[in-house]
Amino acid sequence: METNITEQEELRKRFFISQYQLNALLDNIPKIIYMKDLDGNYITGTRYSKDFFNNGVDYFHQLNLDYAPCKITDNYEDKFVIDNNKCVSYEKEIKGKNKVPHWYSIYKAPINDYNNDVIGIIVIANNIDEEKLLQAQRETFVASLGHDLKNPTLAQIRAVELLLKSEFGSVSEEQREILDMVLDSCKYMNAMLSSLLATYRNEKGIVKLNYEDFSLPEMTDDCIGEMVYLAKDKGVNISIERKYTNPAVYGDKVQIKRVIMNLLSNAIKYAYKNSAIKIQLFNESDYTCFNIENNSPYIPAEKKETIFAQYVSFAEAHKELGIGLGLYTSKKIVDAHGGSICVESFKDERNIFTFKIPNTKDCICASKTVSF
Repeated sequence: METNITEQEELRKRFFISQYQLNALLDNIPKIIYMKDLDGNYITGTRYSKDFFNNGVDYFHQLNLDYAPCKITDNYEDKFVIDNNKCVSYEKEIKGKNKVPHWYSIYKAPINDYNNDVIGIIVIANNIDEEKLLQAQRETFVASLGHDLKNPTLAQIRAVELLLKSEFGSVSEEQREILDMVLDSCKYMNAMLSSLLATYRNEKGIVKLNYEDFSLPEMTDDCIGEMVYLAKDKGVNISIERKYTNPAVYGDKVQIKRVIMNLLSNAIKYAYKNSAIKIQLFNESDYTCFNIENNSPYIPAEKKETIFAQYVSFAEAHKELGIGLGLYTSKKIVDAHGGSICVESFKDERNIFTFKIPNTKDCICASKTVSF
């Protein structure tokens, strides 16, 4: 009997200690976090969260919000969390009492009992006005830059076209060949700028993919043609090995060309002088594959794991300057097409980048958009 009493007292002590620890934790977290019951009533939360819940007062950002209009949508979101036993995360615009809009990221998660039944909801709210301002400034800058670059690019296209038409005198075959490559490069730049502007006109940098059938070998030849003088300047020889039975792919030509141009540009940039670049085009099941191999410094395993991440530069592995967006962008594009991209690096200083994309129209993994 005494043993049971002792155990009960011990449990009671543990409970009170846990309660005090929880209260201390809730009082000192500088975030708006609170719990609600199934009827939407406030249970407990961090310091100042009750003021936010009841009166729309954001103590941390000195804001007085008109939170009443949000209560209706709150009920719908709560119902979804309860009915589906799932978390939701979203951004919400909440106007202040002075009618100035403010942005918050909201996260809601179910609170479950031992039977995994929902018995309440936890809510985390965070003001993201600064992030939204920085995003708007970045988008305005990039959109303005893209717009300003389009005019001289169009002027270059028109000028080269006039030269090719012999408007300013006769053009030799060798000159015509160079002018054709310059024109292709200018048109590619114009398409890229249009894509850039479209990206920043859409929310969160989402670009619609325009699918069509095209030949990957033909596109590869075009890309090599545009980069051939850069390769010659470094004494790099580019060769292609063709092993495919089906050269076609189904995808967005502009975006896939970005991938090839990024990989080819990197291969030339980091290749040793007077070395060779080998490109292989082949089929693997329902995929058309692109391999590009060069002789360049070994990439350690820890670098390979993050080389396709945003702002992790391929140049970093070679101790050179780079912003780390080319490979990140390439991976996003290939992934959106339902394909894959990877890198292999060998101690004999051979580096191979490979990507493959479906050559069928019914790939269930392909997306209609790509988000950068």
